[in-house]
Amino acid sequence: MTHSWTLTVIVLLSIFMAKSQTRGDQDTVSHQNQASAIEKLTVFKEHTFISGNDVTLRCGNITDVKWNELIYIVWNISLQGKKCWLGLSPKLDNTCNDGKRLDNTSDGVSLFIPKISIEDEGSYSCDVSYKGGSYAINVSVSVSQISTRLENENSQMIAVCQATYKKTAPTLHWEPAFNHSSNRSSVKVGKSYMMENRVYLSDNLTINELTCVATYTSEFGSVQQNSTLKITQGLKDSKPSFQWKIIAISVGSVCFIIVSLVMVYILRRKLSDLSALKMLCCKSKISTPAEDKQPQPADVEEVEPYASYIQRVNSIYNSSAELFNA
Repeated sequence: MTHSWTLTVIVLLSIFMAKSQTRGDQDTVSHQNQASAIEKLTVFKEHTFISGNDVTLRCGNITDVKWNELIYIVWNISLQGKKCWLGLSPKLDNTCNDGKRLDNTSDGVSLFIPKISIEDEGSYSCDVSYKGGSYAINVSVSVSQISTRLENENSQMIAVCQATYKKTAPTLHWEPAFNHSSNRSSVKVGKSYMMENRVYLSDNLTINELTCVATYTSEFGSVQQNSTLKITQGLKDSKPSFQWKIIAISVGSVCFIIVSLVMVYILRRKLSDLSALKMLCCKSKISTPAEDKQPQPADVEEVEPYASYIQRVNSIYNSSAELFNA
């Protein structure tokens, strides 16, 4: 009897432990499923687009959601120095006002960006809420820019290709391919990076143009952008001959000397004219008082009448005679 009770207790304990282990395994699987579901609720993507193209961003597979179960769809956009949103809901408006819009097609609701540019780079987050749940998609949008130019370094022509990127560096190559020495470098410019490819061209180059091809790769595929460089026009504009430089410097020097001599001659003429004018003014000031002075009338003696003179002389003579007679 005692053995039967012991056996019964052991069997009951085994059943209890088995149920506890099963419940623990079920809880572990449930937690794993919840974590997996949470991870699936938010999707992170990265896209690179070519500047100037029209772009369409899709917010998952909206066609799987019934419209009568949809609560809202909203795109939260965070750009450089600007934040806005667009949404489908009675209480949501378009605050971007820069051409972006939501398109409702048979494939679902998508965000349309016309002629994307560097100003449209940023983070685009789509939030979808419906009665059965919700999910979000975060898209990092980058806009590629590529440029080419010719440089002259110690009479050596250099073809330069530059392409911007944020995370994944593009590959740069020239078409048509040719065997010339080149170097590649990457530098940080603000919040983005710039990949540069420099090719040293020979003087006997026979082609008229080169095309730089930038290839951007991501998890969704690759994007290529081209930029054509005109070699002939660039050589004319960027590589003037040394003789022409000497001629230009010589002509400029001669012109400067001639202009300087003309200026000196004009100044001397002006100074001589001023000296002559000054002398003329001084002479006029000295001679003017003599010419303007009125001649003073000379003193004129009054002429005594002849009769009076004879009478006076006779009187003097008579007086003298009387003195002698006395």
